[in-house]
Amino acid sequence: MSVASAKIDPWNLLRRRQYFGEQSPRDFSPLELLKYSAVGVAGRAYIRLVGATARMSTSGDESLRDDVIRGKASVIFVSWHNRLPGALPYHDAFARIRHDYMLETIISASRDGEFLARVVRDMAGGAIRGSSSRDASAAMLQAVKRLQEGACLFSVGDGPRGPRYVLKPGPILIAKLTGRPILPFSWACTRVAQLHRAWDQMMFPLPFSRIEFRTGKPLHVPPDAGPREIALARRELESRLAELTAWADANTRVALQIPRPRPGEVLKRRQHSDIDQRRK
Repeated sequence: MSVASAKIDPWNLLRRRQYFGEQSPRDFSPLELLKYSAVGVAGRAYIRLVGATARMSTSGDESLRDDVIRGKASVIFVSWHNRLPGALPYHDAFARIRHDYMLETIISASRDGEFLARVVRDMAGGAIRGSSSRDASAAMLQAVKRLQEGACLFSVGDGPRGPRYVLKPGPILIAKLTGRPILPFSWACTRVAQLHRAWDQMMFPLPFSRIEFRTGKPLHVPPDAGPREIALARRELESRLAELTAWADANTRVALQIPRPRPGEVLKRRQHSDIDQRRK
C-alpha cells in the first residue's frame, strides 16, 4: 500500500471520526483524551446493560414509529434534557432493528458536550455540535442537511443549560425548513437514579427495571409559517411535552438520589408507579 493510499484509509477515517468527530486529536490534551475515552466506554456499557436487562415497551404513534424503523420516514425527536439518558437505549434498540438507521443528535459545542458526543459516536450515531448560545446557525444548517438526506434528528428541547422545561425555538425552525414532523418523546421507569441537585434533575434508568417509552402527537410546521405561526407551534409543542412529562413523572420511581441527600433534606420519592401495577 502506498503512503498516499494509507492517508485516506476509510477505516482510519471512520475510527477518527468516531473518536474525535470533526476535530483533531491535537485539539485535546492527554488528560482530556483519557477522560473522553473512559466516558465513551462507560456510556456504551451502560446503554447496552440497560438495553439488555430492562423490560421495554412503547406507546404512542405506532404507525409513524414503524415508518421510521422501516426507513420510510425521518422525524425530529424532541425531549427534555433530564430524559436524555433513557433516550439512548431507545434509539440503540432502533439501530439493532434497522442497521442503516441514522440518528443525528444536537449536542452543545462546549468542552463538556464532548462527553455526550463521544457516547453518541461510540453508538454509531452522529453528533452535531452547537446550541442556542454557540454555533447555533451552523448546527441548524447541518441538521437540515442530514434530515434531507434521510436521517432522524434528536434534539433536547430545553437545551444544555435550561431553564428546565422551557422550549428553545431550534426544533420548530428546523421542522419549518425541512417539512419533517416533530415527535415529542418521553419515558417512564420503575427505578431510576436521579441527580437531584442538577439544574434539570437528570434521571438514569437502572438495569433490570421496566421502561415505557411514549411519543406524543406529531407536530407539523408549514414551510411558509411566519413569526406568529412559529410562536404558536412552539407553544403547542411545549404543551405536548408538558403532557408527556406529567405522565412520565407520575409513573417514574426514584430509587437512588445522587449525591446522597443531607440529613433533613426533603425530596419527592415515589414508592411505586403505575407501570409496576400494570405489569404484576
